[in-house]
Amino acid sequence: MIKKKHKRYLGDLRKNHKKTQESQPDYIGRYLFKRETIMQLYAELEQNPNDLIECGLAGWNNQKRLKHGFVDKYTTIEVRPLTDNQSRFYLPDDDENPFTNLEAFFGEKYD
Repeated sequence: MIKKKHKRYLGDLRKNHKKTQESQPDYIGRYLFKRETIMQLYAELEQNPNDLIECGLAGWNNQKRLKHGFVDKYTTIEVRPLTDNQSRFYLPDDDENPFTNLEAFFGEKYD
């Protein structure tokens, strides 16, 4: 099997030019998770008693000039599992953690 070199970032957000209502998102996009990232996040899920699993996000502003002269501006994103040496905002065993479930995070019942 040929091993392909992958970029670390596997997703992007672009301005939603079809937005017609205020409740629609300002940016839309897709993200492709690496199997390794999902496995790391799942390991965190197994150890963390909270409903919320924290991960790191990184983003880069980019632009690409298209053939007809239009400039496509977008933000490249990356989801990163937290490493052991990174400080966590929501500690898994913190009794004072304000967000122990999604209902508390969103302030209402989340379906």
